[in-house]
Amino acid sequence: MTLLADLFSRSTDGVFAVDVKEQIVFWNEACENQLGISNQDALGRACYDVVHACTLSGQPFCKPGCCMARLAEGGCAPKTFPLRFGNGRGKSHKFSVRTALVPAPQQDLWTVVHLLYRGEIADLYGSLEQFHRQQSCISEGSRIRNKMSPPSPDDPLTVRERVVLHLLAEGHASSVISQQLCISPVTVRNHIQHLIGKLGVHSQLEAVAYAYRHNII
Repeated sequence: MTLLADLFSRSTDGVFAVDVKEQIVFWNEACENQLGISNQDALGRACYDVVHACTLSGQPFCKPGCCMARLAEGGCAPKTFPLRFGNGRGKSHKFSVRTALVPAPQQDLWTVVHLLYRGEIADLYGSLEQFHRQQSCISEGSRIRNKMSPPSPDDPLTVRERVVLHLLAEGHASSVISQQLCISPVTVRNHIQHLIGKLGVHSQLEAVAYAYRHNII
């Protein structure tokens, strides 16, 4: 959550997060400005005691055990939906609300992040999706590197070329490797061409066979 907290703290859109006990564990400056509730008054309190949101028809939305709080135990986060939030000064404003689930310290539990936008969906959710893609790419690269044997002194391949070779050996197409490592298809093709040249073979299949014979993968 630390990296995400840094991202959210710099957001111009309101962001707050709720744990499995329905307590607010994060409240950014934009929430303070938009809802008129300070960080000190929000953190550690039950979300329904702080955020008194209602539907556009005026029906109360925030309450103990609401559908959003239950997401802390897992589930599919809802798509964007509108709510009205009071600003602490007798006025209310319409926000588009979107949620994201971040793994909690407790196993199989989640922290429910609420993203508040005035008007159209802003760039923050795109930044969040990009963050998750980057973390997925890092995890995939780490998975492959953990499987790789230590390089021999005469191994001509770079670490990234060996990772690409491992993925080729697992039967992945270059387009899939591009997605898994978050690199462009052109970069994948360049890595493949380089490793084929370095190994002195003529095709991806020959490169994989060579790598198995010489314990490169």
